[in-house]
Amino acid sequence: ALWPGLGFIGDRSGPNRAPQNREAARRQLLKGKYLAVSLIADAQAQRTELTKEEMEKVAKMARSIESVIGATFTGFVGPWIIGWLFGTLTAIKGMGFGAVRNGVSTGTAWGLMSAAFCGVEVFARECRGVSDKWNNMMGACSAGVVGNCGKGPGAMASGCVNFAAMSYIIDMFIGRPKDPFDELARDPSKTEEGLMGKVNTNKATAS
Repeated sequence: ALWPGLGFIGDRSGPNRAPQNREAARRQLLKGKYLAVSLIADAQAQRTELTKEEMEKVAKMARSIESVIGATFTGFVGPWIIGWLFGTLTAIKGMGFGAVRNGVSTGTAWGLMSAAFCGVEVFARECRGVSDKWNNMMGACSAGVVGNCGKGPGAMASGCVNFAAMSYIIDMFIGRPKDPFDELARDPSKTEEGLMGKVNTNKATAS
């Protein structure tokens, strides 16, 4: 506080010291203000960069989740319909409505196994970033576990091993064709360059 004409209380230098104190306080205030503005600007710039990185991660995660859910759903629906028809037609003689229940049971079993295979295979591909036989083996193992669910841990483990081994053998002898969409998803620019190269080669050949 200030006494009129006496400057700050406790200031022995008299009233001439008050303007100096006010000027020093004003300078300190301006310095603090400029420092705060600078810190806020730096924080906003850093926050903008982090937000872009976070948005890219969120978008990638959303695409992966969408792929897994879509693969699981489509993997269930088709086999369920086929299993329902197969179970109903094979038990239709003399069973009446029981044939429909048998069809539903068969379709559900087939649909769950297929959904487990497709969902886990796509999930493994999204997590690992590659499309190879190991993803198929993981999906096959899941289908074996689901197919033997309720029969005990031994049967579920045996189903996992048997289905995974079958998938490995099939991939070893038949092979897995290269999916151009997987390459496009991993590196769109590389695929576009390859397509442009083919177009230029075709133009050169035609001319």
